[in-house]
Amino acid sequence: MKKKVLSLLMAIIMVLSVSVSAFADETSPPATRGEIVKTLLMAADAYQPGINKEDIMQGSKNEDLKENEPVKKVEALVMLSKAFGELPEPVGNDLRSGTFGVEFTDVPAWAKKDIDKLAKAGVLTGKPDGTLGANDNITINEFRKIIARVWTLKGSHLNDDFYEVINKEWLNKSAIPTGEIMGGGFPELQKQNTDKIEKIINELVGKQFEEGTKEQKIADFYSTALDTKNRNKQGIEPIQKYVKAIDGANTLDELIQADLTLEKELGLGSLFSFAIMNDAKNSSENALYYTGLATGLDKSNFETEDEKVKKAYIQYMTKLLVVSGEEESAAKAHAEKIYEMEKSLASVSLEPYEQGDVNKYYNPYTIEQFDDMFKTVDMKLVMKSMKVDSADKVIVSDVKLAQKGAELLTETNLNVLKAYSKLQLLKETGNLLSTEFRDAAIEFSATLYGVTGEKTDQEIAVAMTTDTMGGYLEQMFAEKHFSPEAKKDVEQMVEKLIATYEERIKSLDWMSETTKTKAIKKLHTMIVKIGYPDKWDTTLDKVAIKTYDEGGSLFSNTITVTKAYIDNTKAKLGKPVDRTEWLTSVYTVNAFYNTFNNEITFPAGILQAPFYDINAKPEANYGAIGMVIGHEISHAFDNNGSAYDENGNANNWWTEEDFKKFEEKNQELIEFYNDIEIIPGVLNDGQLTLSENVADLGGMAASLQAVSKMSNPDYKAYFESNAEIWKSTTTKEFAAYLSKNDVHSAAKIRVNRTIVNFQQFYDTYGIKLGDGMYVAPEDRVSIW
Repeated sequence: MKKKVLSLLMAIIMVLSVSVSAFADETSPPATRGEIVKTLLMAADAYQPGINKEDIMQGSKNEDLKENEPVKKVEALVMLSKAFGELPEPVGNDLRSGTFGVEFTDVPAWAKKDIDKLAKAGVLTGKPDGTLGANDNITINEFRKIIARVWTLKGSHLNDDFYEVINKEWLNKSAIPTGEIMGGGFPELQKQNTDKIEKIINELVGKQFEEGTKEQKIADFYSTALDTKNRNKQGIEPIQKYVKAIDGANTLDELIQADLTLEKELGLGSLFSFAIMNDAKNSSENALYYTGLATGLDKSNFETEDEKVKKAYIQYMTKLLVVSGEEESAAKAHAEKIYEMEKSLASVSLEPYEQGDVNKYYNPYTIEQFDDMFKTVDMKLVMKSMKVDSADKVIVSDVKLAQKGAELLTETNLNVLKAYSKLQLLKETGNLLSTEFRDAAIEFSATLYGVTGEKTDQEIAVAMTTDTMGGYLEQMFAEKHFSPEAKKDVEQMVEKLIATYEERIKSLDWMSETTKTKAIKKLHTMIVKIGYPDKWDTTLDKVAIKTYDEGGSLFSNTITVTKAYIDNTKAKLGKPVDRTEWLTSVYTVNAFYNTFNNEITFPAGILQAPFYDINAKPEANYGAIGMVIGHEISHAFDNNGSAYDENGNANNWWTEEDFKKFEEKNQELIEFYNDIEIIPGVLNDGQLTLSENVADLGGMAASLQAVSKMSNPDYKAYFESNAEIWKSTTTKEFAAYLSKNDVHSAAKIRVNRTIVNFQQFYDTYGIKLGDGMYVAPEDRVSIW
């Protein structure tokens, strides 16, 4: 019933959020000296025209070039250095993502000058022991990855790296805003929207409004969010009684009662996490889902047990517990035990790519079966206390995780469970309490994700007001910043793309007419939501917002709103689903497909330039928002969405033969997008990103086909607009994190690895064999 339980829903909805090279790594024999030179002559010709073998390859004294002998890594790198000549000094994104400050210990004197040049350019990675592996063999695929890093750094020949060249000026000047985790097209537009929201708020601040009006509630909430003095004065007082109840629990039953009191009064219980949303097998009804105990790190962090991450997480937990009143030694001991407990939970949990698979997350239990899972807890009483006992079943979204959590709920584990429960409370409420809690979170983010600097108090207050008072601010935003003309124009674009998609389905050569008919039915039934909802949510009308002077606080105001939304959600259990309801804010810079409703949603927040501009060239709009629209339509037919019928029910509508062909095509996509380097040493995961890659490919196919019907279509406007919306920069740490957890491919891969499958791209830019962007026709992939 908390924000974190929505992660399952978002995984199922398949959000559009947020390539280095067209060369995938695969097992291959060591390259020969001759193969390295041949590769370089093609790869570097655009950068040093007319370069020949003698310019980059030296033989022995008798001029024997030994072209058939296996090449040593250091030899290949020296040849690469000579082939590309002078390299630009890394700035902006290149400086952020490269590897610098490395002194390799095994480089021979004759190679030092060239290796130092490449190291200074940030394109070399070494081994953990500080060596380059100078005398190791190297494969052609490994070597091509390093060539691709040089293409990226050069950024001057779009035939080799389209994304980099189109966005090079921006990438070189790019910076990550203070306190943020990334920069780019999405964050920049979000900042523009935030500025618009801040202006709306500022126009209300300092004025007198009648109590209970939208304006009064927004202005007074913002004032409490900005009032750090009173918040620091209160310290931990708003949650003190709950902390004492947890600390004072002498039995598991007492701890559970403390947790249920937390849930009842604050909506923030930590030991039992339920969610209410469409029943995947009967999507017109709201059902109860159980998600299990949460972990503070992702599964891959626990699996690799990175010492830096482990230390940072334990320090973070320790600091929160100390601020809550524990002695440091006891706090650290508790933090270490929590880490081990969460590690055991993570070890049995679903992989990120499995979380949207209905065959993995849909596990209905009768109430008796669910109660039996918990040997030490009466789950019927828990459900009654949480007011979800009207459910006739519980859908367990991660069975092994739930079972492991149930096993841990014992008297033997009481002390670690108490520390865990208290820590969850501190994490959930820390941003509403004194700045000590916020500082601990900021320090943790800085270590884990490379975030630098801090947001101002004003920025934080605006963000809190935007999140909590969205029910009102969304209306004001839509009225000011999304015209009826724009809404109508986008609706027409959606209609055209759905019609185009129908044409593409009818022309598929791998699908039978039987399955095509059902796919088209699903397409025709799709609900389309553009800009803003037809009716506004009224939850905020029921709550009172008070300033500190009136006895309110940031904590009490936020909890009041949170509880109101939770109570609304609980009231929906077992009731028909309202398919007109929106699951995202109007000013969100994103777009969504909801499998349960078979609906696509495009908030006003993303329907702004550069994603959409009513005055822009049509081809540019189709390359940007048009591709995004096609992407969301495609989610209805990706590896996860394809399991649901036109009504949003998990129901197999495929013939056995067609589905087998579909799975084969999915496997081709997995391999096509797999093991492509994102930044040096970090690779894209084709399995994890499959659903989004299917959507990217389908979205481009449909939008490009729509453009092809225009008179003298400007394909350059299309492709370059598409590349520009995905421009992005982030820290190395966060790039590595995303590679293990984000179902989207990295921004560059979303551009470079997708456009190479369309002949219009080759024809427009003269892409030919030997170019980095070239993929042979027989190796290109397509589904929809």
